[in-house]
Amino acid sequence: MLKKFWCVLFCLCLSAHQAYAYEFTKISELFNMLQNKYASELDLEDVSLNGLKALQQFDNSFKLYHSDTKVFLYYQNNLVATYLMPQEKNNSTLWKDLTHEILNTCLHYSPDLEKNSQSLETNILEAMVRHLDAFSRVDNIPSAHIASQYDKQNNIMYLKPTLFFSGISDNIQEIISSHANLDGIILDLRGCKGGNFNEALKTADLFLDGAIIAYSSNNKKQQKYYNATPGDILDGKPIAILTDSFTASAAELIAAALSEQSRATIIGTKTYGKNSIQDIYQFDDQILFLTSGYFYTPSGKSIHQVGLMPQICTGIDNSCLLPDTRDNLKDIKIATKLIKRYFS
Repeated sequence: MLKKFWCVLFCLCLSAHQAYAYEFTKISELFNMLQNKYASELDLEDVSLNGLKALQQFDNSFKLYHSDTKVFLYYQNNLVATYLMPQEKNNSTLWKDLTHEILNTCLHYSPDLEKNSQSLETNILEAMVRHLDAFSRVDNIPSAHIASQYDKQNNIMYLKPTLFFSGISDNIQEIISSHANLDGIILDLRGCKGGNFNEALKTADLFLDGAIIAYSSNNKKQQKYYNATPGDILDGKPIAILTDSFTASAAELIAAALSEQSRATIIGTKTYGKNSIQDIYQFDDQILFLTSGYFYTPSGKSIHQVGLMPQICTGIDNSCLLPDTRDNLKDIKIATKLIKRYFS
């Protein structure tokens, strides 16, 4: 009977412990992605321990210190736990487990922290990602849409995507398909900061007929090239791409692919110069963008910190660097003339 009593008591204690345990699934996903997909070299100790410092934003009674081999957790100036740091410094599973152990210990000591565990996880996740490269980030779910306008007089379709997410390539295909026998399109990528790598590939593929779209490399230095599928939805009709210093990433991939394959003319000013590929993991209310590789133009060039130079520069005094803000329609007028010249 006594033995049964102690078994019941042990189970109750275990249940009480599990009641305040929190899974921290977002942080788990980050460590999993770092292990399998992240493109750069990692200092997991830096990512984990500096991310955990966000604890103090919720309860400044916690202090975290570490030596070369141990982590010390203090609460209200009392040492409450000591942890051994992973000997395998590059093992993300071990760092994930240590991070979870520390966080759940903190939840045990601080009821207020337990009530705000979801916000705590988000803050720590953001702090961890800030210790990666400049382009990995946690952000709100982006709203991507495309503005279109048909120039009936010149039979030209004007398209301006905000970002390359949420089936933008399908939207572009639908818009063009609904206007048969266009004389050409103007693809306005000014201010477009990028988006999803695969969506950019699909968009470029619409206008290429079996040519190379881009190359990529990953954290294992493996190279891969992407070929367009047969068929050009414009049948070779001219494309003018408008760019500026805010044209970045996925938008630059499209501009580079179409211009290097002699399928489009770039008009405007030099682009931003960002060739990183972000893998995306969507949570309920946010998206984790994690750099998983780098892309290169069909000729093998890197645009990192270099950008793309337009074939036709329309900046101040025909500069490729300084946009001419005196006439917002200048680039569109030049693009229209270029397309009409094709048929003259």
